[in-house]
Amino acid sequence: MGYRRKALFGEYPGRGPFSYLPPWQRPGRAFRGRGRGWGSDPRVCSRFPSLPRWWWADPKYAYQPPTVPPALQDEIVSLEESKNALCEEKTSIEHEINDVEAQLKELKSKLAAENNQQPTGQ
Repeated sequence: MGYRRKALFGEYPGRGPFSYLPPWQRPGRAFRGRGRGWGSDPRVCSRFPSLPRWWWADPKYAYQPPTVPPALQDEIVSLEESKNALCEEKTSIEHEINDVEAQLKELKSKLAAENNQQPTGQ
């Protein structure tokens, strides 16, 4: 027959700071601050103790969209105004281009009419 030790330095098995206590008297995981032991608070999240237990399902902890600072609001307004001014300038330039094209067509038609009226065989 072989030699069998009863336990490691005590009456109850296991190592640790409370190995001298029987398992039903040990503080368990609640004492170490992780998990849900018998002594832990059921209203507190075990992973994030500063938050309540069901914080991720509570709508008041939902992501709030960022608010735009007033300085950015002023910048947005000024950029929109400059955009509107540039659009107006663009339309006036397009009108000028159309007028120049119309004048070019008139001049080309006059030139073609003059070329048709001149005798070609002199």
